[in-house]
Amino acid sequence: MKNARYDLNTSSQDVLNHFLQVHKEELKNFDFEITTNHVVNESSDAFEVKAQLNGSKVISTISTMSLSGYRYALNAILKWIKNDANEDLVFSDQPHFTFRGVIEGFYGKPWSHEQRLRSLDFFGDFGMNAYFIAPKDAPWQRFNWRAPFKNDFLDLTRQLVVRGALNGVNVAVCVSPGLSVKYSDPSDIDAVITRYQQLYEIGVNHFGLLWDDISWELQHPEDIKQYSSTAKAHSDFSNKVYEKLLSIDSEIKLTVCPMHYNGRGVIPYIEELGSQLSPEINLMWTGRQICSEYLDISDAIIFENSAHRKPFYWDNFPVNDGSMQPNLYIGPIRGREKGLHNHSIGLLSNPMLQGEASLIPLSTVGEYLWNSEKYVAEDAWERALEKIIPIKDERTSLRHFFRTSLGSTVGGDPAPDLRKVFNEGVALWRSGKIEASSEVFRKAGNEIIGHYKTLMTQTFSNQTLIEEIKEWLGKYELGGRTLLGVADVLHRCTFDQEKQMIAGPAGSSTQISELLDQLRAHKKRLFGDQIEGPFSELIAELEA
Repeated sequence: MKNARYDLNTSSQDVLNHFLQVHKEELKNFDFEITTNHVVNESSDAFEVKAQLNGSKVISTISTMSLSGYRYALNAILKWIKNDANEDLVFSDQPHFTFRGVIEGFYGKPWSHEQRLRSLDFFGDFGMNAYFIAPKDAPWQRFNWRAPFKNDFLDLTRQLVVRGALNGVNVAVCVSPGLSVKYSDPSDIDAVITRYQQLYEIGVNHFGLLWDDISWELQHPEDIKQYSSTAKAHSDFSNKVYEKLLSIDSEIKLTVCPMHYNGRGVIPYIEELGSQLSPEINLMWTGRQICSEYLDISDAIIFENSAHRKPFYWDNFPVNDGSMQPNLYIGPIRGREKGLHNHSIGLLSNPMLQGEASLIPLSTVGEYLWNSEKYVAEDAWERALEKIIPIKDERTSLRHFFRTSLGSTVGGDPAPDLRKVFNEGVALWRSGKIEASSEVFRKAGNEIIGHYKTLMTQTFSNQTLIEEIKEWLGKYELGGRTLLGVADVLHRCTFDQEKQMIAGPAGSSTQISELLDQLRAHKKRLFGDQIEGPFSELIAELEA
């Protein structure tokens, strides 16, 4: 079987052993006897698996052409076992998108080494095959790019490459020279190649060259003299880098992120860059916007015609860097058209700064990328929750909390359950059923407080996740106490039959205003437009 990595000795047995270790709790009662057949498939990630259960022994045959295909076949066996393996398994499958994965490309504190290792195990479970390392604020990435990598960085990266190989995930590393590069200087090309050579020697065979978020104008007199446009400078530099990479290994892949990376694609820079760039180089694109609500086939076709290649999507979801840091984008991927794989070579999702929390939306991304035709956002999200939090009671509380933060740049109601609460509660007080309205909000507030207490117990199974989201949990609790406070105010209110509106004792509106001020003072965002919107209307009604 062809190894998925260069200069690595990973075997199918290594992959199986690691898989069994990662899923030891689920598979602790089973023994495995797996025969592997090497076959040639249309997709290197395609597989066929046959399995039967003989007592506690799983006897299986996996037919595939790569270690990644073998790894994904193990996912199918695990699913079969969790569904009680009542009948023999005969199953074949292959992914839609060629490249499926994650690009750690956000601004802010990069993921830790431990989080990256853990994430790679999950990426394999998600059916992903690519992980690009490109954290914007890591000094080695954009600022100190001319210096060769230090040994400690290479040692850690080697660990990621090995862990990726065990999970069918190809680890790529990016260089972003655009802040200070002199395009006409061969020594700058050599500096990039030196880094790539170092990475190649530890097993990396896919590289990123990123021109995003830099000056659109040429900065050096030598470059201005040599190039008539920035597009010409980028294509020339990128092509020379790629030519040198091919001299190292003809199988090496290079992916370029252009300076202008969003829109409809019909812009002079992309047209010029695409016409001059080697056709084997992948070109990244974020869609119409930097954070695109939709990625659709029509735009992909426009980009392909302009750039002379299919787009390789850098999908800025669920990323929450910059001004988005108060948000927790925990919902499923939406707005990516079915069949987009026919007009794109792949998609990389840019995650949140919170690595553990990111695993939930990333799981849904993996499902979409594997089979966009069968993808159902809500179902994928529920499976993601179960995967990350296997304990039912914990998952119930976490689901309730997360369903106050489902909205994002790709749409979705931020707080669908709370919206129902307010639809009922507001309708009751406006129809004169004040006490019933009070009880609706009291019940909802107590429910939030109860779930909060479950999530904050020291015995909660995923303390890493809780640590990441603790500030949002604080706002969650505050929201619950706000509901309870308003319920108390409503309990003391009456209904003015003549005016057909609510009336309350002196100070009622002030009490609610103070509760809302406390909620607003908390800088993390939850609940969408619920709580603040309807209760602001309640204040106005009490003051009328």
